[in-house]
Amino acid sequence: MHTLIIRPGAIGDSLLTLAVIQKLRERDRQPHVTLVGNAAVLPLAQAFGLAEAVDNYDSSRWSELFSNAGIKSMELRGLLGQMERAIGWLPDPDGVVKQNLLAAGIKTVMISPGRPPEGKHHLHRAVYMAETLGLPPIDITAPFIPPRRIVPLNAGTRPEYGSAPIAVHPGSASANKCWPVSHFLSLIDRLCSQGQPVLLLAGPADHERLATLLDALAPRYGNKMLHTLVDVPLLKVAQQLLQCQCYIGNDSGITHLAAMLGVPTIAIFGPSDPGNWRPLGSTVKVVRPMSPHCIEQLTVDAVMKTLETFSLEERSMPI
Repeated sequence: MHTLIIRPGAIGDSLLTLAVIQKLRERDRQPHVTLVGNAAVLPLAQAFGLAEAVDNYDSSRWSELFSNAGIKSMELRGLLGQMERAIGWLPDPDGVVKQNLLAAGIKTVMISPGRPPEGKHHLHRAVYMAETLGLPPIDITAPFIPPRRIVPLNAGTRPEYGSAPIAVHPGSASANKCWPVSHFLSLIDRLCSQGQPVLLLAGPADHERLATLLDALAPRYGNKMLHTLVDVPLLKVAQQLLQCQCYIGNDSGITHLAAMLGVPTIAIFGPSDPGNWRPLGSTVKVVRPMSPHCIEQLTVDAVMKTLETFSLEERSMPI
């Protein structure tokens, strides 16, 4: 069955959707999936074997889904004409998107809000999406096992770092989700002083935080203990994460990625609710201050103690 799946949203939202697509493929005996979504995540969907075709939701042609005049683009109509089923999680209060997809010849169209409606706000986002499709409930603590596994860079060797690093991502798309940069500085200082290499990850929104950390730490530890991975595609981030013994980060898309890859993950939460947004996987430990809106109250000692609770076996490379 040719299935169109439309899921706009940030990296974290999109990665949670991949777990739902996995369940859908298991139930429906491997349908042909065309995924329309966040451009950064699409290569991962293909690398995991979860989508046969992909398209960027931000492409102007997809805006016609919301047109009261219907879909006029012959290219888009041709693509939609190949689909037997369309699934989407996006705003459609007036039913325009659903009507346009039906008018394009798609027999079955299921459009649901991107967020759980009133009365279901407590649901984890992946559990909610699965429920809209009548899928079995997703176990958010189970390993994510896609049809294909991503191959790490330099498989079997660690020529760049020597010993396996601990990955640290100090940023997030939302500033209020970020543990203070001073806390990350203290954490990384402790790790490096113990002889533990650290891989610092940063995206376009994290440059200022990264600069603060490097200004303070690079003179002391140099590139032997402190490494960076900045503004690279998510597939390369995934390949590098698979060479790390552990990951520490805020509630962010990269944290979801590390967890889904099976890397032992410490997810630092503040105002966002882990009940809705906990990263998927069996190797996740969530840490959160007593007062969720005071993320700075979470101490470096608490994160270090959580790191110590991972056994040596858990912190081995997940490949």
